Amino acid sequence: MKEFIDDLEDYIKKKQHFDLLKNEICCGNCFQNSDLYNYEKKLVEKIRQGNYKNTKERGDILEDLLKSIFQRISLVNSLSVTNRDTSLGQIDLILTPLDNTLFDIWGLVADYPEGIIGECKNYQDSVGREEIEKFCWRVSKGQQLGFFVATKYTKGACDEIGWINKCKQLILVKNSGVYIVPITLEMVECVISQNMNFCYFIEWSIKLSKNMAITNYLKKN
Repeated sequence: MKEFIDDLEDYIKKKQHFDLLKNEICCGNCFQNSDLYNYEKKLVEKIRQGNYKNTKERGDILEDLLKSIFQRISLVNSLSVTNRDTSLGQIDLILTPLDNTLFDIWGLVADYPEGIIGECKNYQDSVGREEIEKFCWRVSKGQQLGFFVATKYTKGACDEIGWINKCKQLILVKNSGVYIVPITLEMVECVISQNMNFCYFIEWSIKLSKNMAITNYLKKN
């Protein structure tokens, strides 16, 4: 993951310099990390140990990790872990921003989704095309910005994400802000261990997911 860490750190440095000159509100000043991810590092350690009571705890701990990090963003109004069916089907995380400012600083200027949802898969097997197809449906139906967090992805899963992100204008009546952003648990762990700004990581992930350059950093089968 050295290439990922180096590239993300370089991106953050450049963005921080740019933001100081151009933007009053940015990832640099809307993200709180004064305790250096103290709670999140404990969750990461538990995930690495893999000592779970049952499959439910295995899934819950990753959801708790993502919820805790996203809640450090001051422009996030609320974030809930559902673990149940919604109007869009089974969704793990539902995130509500304070307003469209969060989308602006994430590079989605005037490209606003209806909301933000997340799917978390904390198991060793790769996420395949079938699971991504289900998530694509939820993202498309709800006009959502969707984050998918997994250990690794199959090539078919990456191809499916790329097809949605690149061709959404052909298949969606309203496609503003609709993207699927695939990230790995290892990426999240690196951001936490290096005490990097998670908000900038999300901005970087969205940017690279638009043309699927992010696949260069994903674990794939």
